[in-house]
Amino acid sequence: MSNKKELSRAERVRQRRKTQRYENVADMPIYEPVEPLRPSKETSFIGPKKRKPKTRTYELNAAAMPKPRQAAKMPKVEFKMPSIEWRAVSAFIIILLGVALYLMWTSPTFLVTVPQVSGSQYLASDEIVESLDLSGTPVFLLQPESLEHELLLAHPSLKTVEITVSLPNVVRVAVTDRQPLLIWRQDGKMAWIDEEGVAFQANGDLEGLITVNALGRPPAPAMDTADRNPWAPPAYLDPSVVAALRALVPYVPQGASITYDPSVGLGWQDPRGWLVELGDMTEDFGLKLRLYETISNWLVANNVQPVLVNVAYPHAPYYRTEP
Repeated sequence: MSNKKELSRAERVRQRRKTQRYENVADMPIYEPVEPLRPSKETSFIGPKKRKPKTRTYELNAAAMPKPRQAAKMPKVEFKMPSIEWRAVSAFIIILLGVALYLMWTSPTFLVTVPQVSGSQYLASDEIVESLDLSGTPVFLLQPESLEHELLLAHPSLKTVEITVSLPNVVRVAVTDRQPLLIWRQDGKMAWIDEEGVAFQANGDLEGLITVNALGRPPAPAMDTADRNPWAPPAYLDPSVVAALRALVPYVPQGASITYDPSVGLGWQDPRGWLVELGDMTEDFGLKLRLYETISNWLVANNVQPVLVNVAYPHAPYYRTEP
């Protein structure tokens, strides 16, 4: 039995690699040391000679040199940012705004006193101011458009209203009056009527207006809702009737008054002693007037004294000599 210990496979492989490494080192050539090459004429890399810089020496007496001035030391200033409590700042701003709003709502500087009214010819300025009732109202609460509508509804005699508001408490009211063309008397009351047929309160006596004595209410005029101003009062007379009455004035004898009867239409009491009935003045207006002029001239020429002349129907006019 052999006492030699058998090597494992791994150990045999390591031993074989170690033996090969020694063999390779033994086979390598041995190089002799080589002296380094220096620049010379015999070599090919001779360079220019470097010149040594000339150095100059000076003697310095340190005792004779002035001592440098020492700069004054500046005190160090430290700035510390103050700490801000944002909640306190927010509370202060809210309180400040609250006080400002309170002063704006209660201070006499921003309270309306008396509005400035201009443009009114027939309606007194005091009535407009009373209708608005803005005394003591904060100027910030005013809505000009709403005030304009309220004033138009309260006073039909106003055609246009424009209200402007400016700080601190100035309110300006510019109005345009409706121009009266007719005086309409009915049931013991009197009203003015403009070219649009709108009736409104008569303020005083105006010369040159056409007076109509009505025995009843005229038929309601047809209204176009698309073109009608919702803040303007509805027309009392048809605008065509107003135009016809204006054209009728030159043909009415001086001193005669125009009458309106819902059953027979327009007419007048002729100073020569008879009643004239023209019917509806919106149709055949010119023909009716020419026909009446012809009939009245014939009556005067023939000494005929009628009590009534009716030309409401131009194709069948007539006169009556007895009541």
